Amino acid sequence: MRARTHESHIVRLSVAPMVLCLFANSMASATNTMRAVVFVDGQFQIQSVPRPEPQAGEVRIRVRAASVNPVDWKQTAHASSGTLVIPGRDLSGVIDAVGDAVGPWKVGQAVIALATGGSYAEYAIAAVKAVAAKPQHLSFEEAAGIPVVGETAWRALVTIANVQRGQRVLIQGGAGGVGSAAVQIAKARGAYVIATASPSHNELLRSLGADEVVDYHSVHFEEKLKDIDVVLNTVDVDTGSRSIAVLKPGGILVSVSGASPGAQCEAARIRCAATGHATGETLASLTELADEGKFRIHIERTFPLAEAAQALELNRQGHTGGKIILEVSH
Repeated sequence: MRARTHESHIVRLSVAPMVLCLFANSMASATNTMRAVVFVDGQFQIQSVPRPEPQAGEVRIRVRAASVNPVDWKQTAHASSGTLVIPGRDLSGVIDAVGDAVGPWKVGQAVIALATGGSYAEYAIAAVKAVAAKPQHLSFEEAAGIPVVGETAWRALVTIANVQRGQRVLIQGGAGGVGSAAVQIAKARGAYVIATASPSHNELLRSLGADEVVDYHSVHFEEKLKDIDVVLNTVDVDTGSRSIAVLKPGGILVSVSGASPGAQCEAARIRCAATGHATGETLASLTELADEGKFRIHIERTFPLAEAAQALELNRQGHTGGKIILEVSH
């Protein structure tokens, strides 16, 4: 009888730690996952996926907001069957883990960044060089709209074209994400800024600093404009080719969608270039410009994370003024 009691006591002691262990493992499993928008086999789904861990040279960010760019839906359009893709590059949020304790970023800092493995998720990874402090006077939603469009416009107008005070700069597609960023950057550098857009975006572009807005529905810009120093083409290849006619000799055409044919550029005695891909390395300059009150993000519409598919479709349709934002957390 004693032996049986003793044996039962041992069993009870061994079961309790087992239950605790299972509970602990369950809790650990829960905290090591996150919600994310996943594109697989042609469908967008909200799934629970493993939370990423930062490696050396990386940080992990708890995402507050992400913004939608054409590259996001283009990426999913080319995804292989069965491949799980978390879309998105732009984000704003708060650093919650670092890969290097002695690196430049610390846990708790509010930042903007270009994600390396998707930003439509509760957590995202970014290289330390693709991170910058969040502008102090912008909300997380506004700040999330900066990285891709802001850096693309900066590379075009500052790194490549080196826009100078007094130059005449034409922004093709001024109301879009890159276009609206470019209007502000060109204005901050002292240029005379002309933008093409539909009449419904005239007021927006004027508020961002455009000196002149050309309605592309009613006039052919190449018949109205001349002696332009710099053209940034954010529209299409045809618009880029037509833009050559408005540039003065020695001017430059910078295209987001690829450079115009070299023969045309040489014949017109102008330079043609393409912006290339955003890397995040100029984000600090954009934060500085925003903190000086010279750069902001106009939000066209905000969606919850669960409605990412609708947000991407709206972006795909085009004709939006400013940015489409996904709210991820609070």
